[in-house]
Amino acid sequence: MPDYFQNYGFQNHSNVLPYQQVIQVNGKASVDSIQMTPNSSVLLLDNSAPIVWLCVSDGVGRVTSTPYDIKVHEEIKPPSEIEIRLDRLEQMIKEIAHNEQSNVKQSQSQQSNGKSQSGKNNVQQN
Repeated sequence: MPDYFQNYGFQNHSNVLPYQQVIQVNGKASVDSIQMTPNSSVLLLDNSAPIVWLCVSDGVGRVTSTPYDIKVHEEIKPPSEIEIRLDRLEQMIKEIAHNEQSNVKQSQSQQSNGKSQSGKNNVQQN
């Protein structure tokens, strides 16, 4: 394809990367002083607190700033085989303990029912 603009001094700047940076501010006062073009948005990193500010300007250039808390990301490690086995063992122990408690309660209620019934039998015999 012929380059028609070569004769007019235009150059192809498609290989040039745009300038990028993290904008750093110090507190709400710095955030409020940011100037933006209409209908644009920017993220600001606050150096005074673990906050990222999202600044959005409307059609007339009025800026609205919204703070977001940030923290360091922690990778969640999958549980190891020993942790899985330990969890299963703990669950089994809890089930056994629960079953024993219900068995004790049942036997106590049966004994109390047996005593009250034997008391009724004694009353009826007299």
